Amino acid sequence: MINRQKRVEGAVLAARQQPGTGAWLSLFVWLLTEAVIIFTTACVTSSPLVVPPGEILNFRGQASFYFKSPEQQGRCRLNFFFETPVARARLEVLNPLGGLESILWLSGESATLYLTSERLVWQGTTSFLLSEFLGGQISVEDLSRLLTGQVARLGGSWEITGETSGRAISGRKADLNFELKDYFSGNQVPRTIIFQTESYLARLRLSKIKFNQDSKTELFRPSFPAGAREVSWQELSTLWKK
Repeated sequence: MINRQKRVEGAVLAARQQPGTGAWLSLFVWLLTEAVIIFTTACVTSSPLVVPPGEILNFRGQASFYFKSPEQQGRCRLNFFFETPVARARLEVLNPLGGLESILWLSGESATLYLTSERLVWQGTTSFLLSEFLGGQISVEDLSRLLTGQVARLGGSWEITGETSGRAISGRKADLNFELKDYFSGNQVPRTIIFQTESYLARLRLSKIKFNQDSKTELFRPSFPAGAREVSWQELSTLWKK
């Protein structure tokens, strides 16, 4: 800020020392450029304003996802869709270029995973699939509460272990820990959620979230193209997260 002020003072002094309108025109262009830089920087660094409604019926958003285990690590993009009253969700895993790699459908304790390129389908329990995805067992309801910052409503035996300004930011259940790192402007919705066990780490960084949007029931109903084949977890797990 001090350096910018000195540059402005220097530019004004130079314009005064040079006769004619050319110097003042150059000064105007330079000041306009500086203003654009300041405005752009402010837009990039500030957190978007997100205001959740009083009653959250559904929400959707986008995030980056990073995971690390002793055997492997990777990054991807994530589209997520949740319906809170009926505890169901759809997670779309995309590669860095935006191509759809896999889809997770979660409905209560029923889960389906579909690999798009291989056309392979696995069906099992939500607790198992989310344990493979996030490192530990967590219900659809509790995952939706963490994504929307409703930590006080977590069910079961979660132990909340940290608070900042009255907002819980970390907790533990069995061997799964979570931490909320930062928040969207104006509310409790987190921008970064970290899940961690002794041997696994998963990080979600939300870039966008919207509430109570119109959605079709088909979005949460597993569907596959002709030729899709159902396989065991042993067969599918060698390809998932590859």
